[in-house]
Parts: sequence; structure tokens; C-alpha cells
Amino acid sequence: MQAKVFLSFLLAAILALGVIAIPVDVEDAPPADGDTVVENAENPASLVGAPDPRPTEPIITPKEGDVLAESTSVVARDLESLEKRTPGCATITINPKFGGFRGRACSANGRCANLGKYWSKHISSFGPDYGTICILFTGRGCSGSRSIVIEYPGYGRLGKFDNNVGSFKCWW
Repeated sequence: MQAKVFLSFLLAAILALGVIAIPVDVEDAPPADGDTVVENAENPASLVGAPDPRPTEPIITPKEGDVLAESTSVVARDLESLEKRTPGCATITINPKFGGFRGRACSANGRCANLGKYWSKHISSFGPDYGTICILFTGRGCSGSRSIVIEYPGYGRLGKFDNNVGSFKCWW
């Protein structure tokens, strides 16, 4: 009888260890190319033509809970922060409200940058550095729908652009 109890206990322990030791996919772990936020960022020769001029449309400073909108007939709610611009990048994350795995996306001033394989169509938050403004695009090569101009602190919820950004442009 004691042998049966011991074997049952041993079998239960082995099964429990097997369940605990089974590896599972971790949502926030990027693949090997997760560090490639922007394609061809190191190769200035890949940039063709002159950079686009800085947008002149009003910049809407996001408030808590705001959702990013497409750029069509947007009326500025405020223009409270007109300050000297400084070079910068943007923080991007795979989850809303700047959660999950995060990366830094940088582009040449006024030039289109395609997101790398891991990031393309997988970002849910976008926050330019202070002094940097950006526009998101649904397609590669800055094509498709474009967002309104985004400034610091950015948007933790991208609305129509959630998991739908293929490229972006930033100015400083």
C-alpha cells in the first residue's frame, strides 16, 4: 500500500514538474531582429531625394486618454507648447499605454522611415521625444493613411493606427 502511495506521489510530482518546465511564448519578448526598429537607419545612402518640409498644420497636444486620429479636417484644441525643437527619436511599444516591449525609432529629419519586420504593424503606442514631431503612415514608404501630427508625450492608444503602422516621418 505504501508503495502505491509513494508511486502516485512520485508520478504527480513528475507531471507537475513537466507542466511547470514547459516553455511558453512570452508576449513581450522580441524575436532576434527586434532591435531593428527602422530599416536602413545606418545607411544614409539609402535616403533618396530632399527631405519633406516640416508640416505647418496645427499640433494637438494629447491629453490623458486621447486616441490618435487620421489627418482629415482636424481643428487644433490647443497650441500651448511652442518651443524650440531639438533632435530626437520616438519611443514605441507593442502594447497600449506604453506597455510591453519597447523600442526607439529614429529617422533622418523630414525623411520617411520604414519600421523593421518585428515592429511593422505591431505598435500600439508612439511617443516622440520632447521637441520632435512625427506623422505615422499605415503603409511602407510613407504611403496609405496618415495620422495627425504627433508631439511629446505622444499617444498611448493609436486608434485606427493600432497595429497598423508601417512607416513614419519625424522633424525636429
